[in-house]
Amino acid sequence: MEFRELGADESSEGETEDLDSVKALTEKLKLQTRRPSYLEWKERLQTSPWTDATNSASVSSGSVEKDANVSDIWKDGMPYKNICGFETIDDALEWLRNELREMQMQDNRLARQLIRLRGEIHRLKVEQVCHRHKEMLDDATYELEECEEDSDLLCDIPMKASFAMSTPLKHLGLTKMNLNSRRFSLC
Repeated sequence: MEFRELGADESSEGETEDLDSVKALTEKLKLQTRRPSYLEWKERLQTSPWTDATNSASVSSGSVEKDANVSDIWKDGMPYKNICGFETIDDALEWLRNELREMQMQDNRLARQLIRLRGEIHRLKVEQVCHRHKEMLDDATYELEECEEDSDLLCDIPMKASFAMSTPLKHLGLTKMNLNSRRFSLC
């Protein structure tokens, strides 16, 4: 997060370029927000009349009408204007605060959901690797047993331990030399 003085335009070009690219991408993909609060605000903005338009009409009319409308235009000593569909700027700020709180809660929910999904994916990967290793060990054991049975049928000479371990596991990359360096676990 960067803090800069009010009115400093050092990185405003980069920010506007980023914003323009996001806007262009949104238009290209035809994305629209479906947040109910945004839709309500947009509807309120389009349907409510602007106070400024009525002010300009009243200014052009006679001075009698002008005095009658002054009390409507001035409220609590300040000029009254309809700000983006809200009665006062405080209403607009309160709506904005509520929107930001809702968005923050939604972001937090999404972050928790993504972390949970990441953990689930990691757990599934570990289970899959354990299952593959178990299958590989079962296959190697089965091949060793077959090799022993075949050797018993051919002759009664016992096989050397080094030959028995290296031949059936050779296609898996396990030999007498690197058998101890491999780590297998049967989860």
